[in-house]
Amino acid sequence: MNTGPLIYIDDDEDDRMLFQEAMEELFPMLPLECYENGPSFLKRMTTELSILPKLIFLDLNMPVVSGADCLTRIRKNTLFLEIPVIMYSTTSNPKDHVRCLDLGANMFVTKSRSYSAMKKQLTDIITQHLC
Repeated sequence: MNTGPLIYIDDDEDDRMLFQEAMEELFPMLPLECYENGPSFLKRMTTELSILPKLIFLDLNMPVVSGADCLTRIRKNTLFLEIPVIMYSTTSNPKDHVRCLDLGANMFVTKSRSYSAMKKQLTDIITQHLC
């Protein structure tokens, strides 16, 4: 199994904090890196190639570089082709789901509004993709 971190990219600070809190409760031994936007992660993606991530969670609706654009750039890097990318967004628009899957996302998950439901989503996703 890849020894790299799990990545979470989201411009919403509250969402990043909740995600981090849930991950610390559920998977305390799994390293996590959070990024506030696409460009900050894309910089890491091109400069820190010695440790590739295990799994990437990516918000769709972000300023500067959208989640869809970030996903496209991730999938253009051959080192990242096998890394699962989960689109993790508040949108439930089926067109967004299809578009992201067509761009190479492994899964599209609409964020849950409840913390306990979010923890269940994360447990299911991590179990499916990393165990």
